[in-house]
Amino acid sequence: MDPNVATREEFTKHLTSLPYPKSSEGSAPEWYELVTKLAVLLDKLAHHEAMAPNLQQTYMTPAASKNKVYFMWDFVGRTLGIANRVDCDLKDLSSYEKEQWEDAKGRSIFAGQLMLNDKMLHPMVESTYPGQKGKHPAFGDELLKLAREL
Repeated sequence: MDPNVATREEFTKHLTSLPYPKSSEGSAPEWYELVTKLAVLLDKLAHHEAMAPNLQQTYMTPAASKNKVYFMWDFVGRTLGIANRVDCDLKDLSSYEKEQWEDAKGRSIFAGQLMLNDKMLHPMVESTYPGQKGKHPAFGDELLKLAREL
C-alpha cells in the first residue's frame, strides 16, 4: 500500500483483514492470540469517534486530531505490523525474528498498560502532541476491556 495514497481506514482494513492462520493451520497459539487481539483492538480504535477526523486522511498526512485514541491506534498498528514480520509458527526464528517477536509482545503489554493508566498515557500524548493537554477523549468500556486482554 502506498502511504501517500491509502487512507488510515484502508491501512486498518488491510492489517485487520490479513488471513491470520489459526494454530490448527500451522501458527503457534501464542502468535495467533496476539495478532488477533491486536487486530480487533486496532479496528475498534480506528472506528472510535475521536478518530473520525483522521480516518479518511492518507496515512502520511499529519493527523487532523492527534488525540490519545490516534496515539494508541498508531502504536497498536505498528505493533501488529511488527508481529506480522515474524513467522507465525514461531519455529526456527532468525535472531531478527526473535527480536521482533519479543518487541511485539512487549509493545502489546505496554499498549494495554497505557490504555488502562491515564497517568502514563496522557503525559506521553501531551509530550508528543502539546496541543492535546487536557483534551483526552474517553476510550469507553469496550476498548478498555480489549486493553485488559492484552
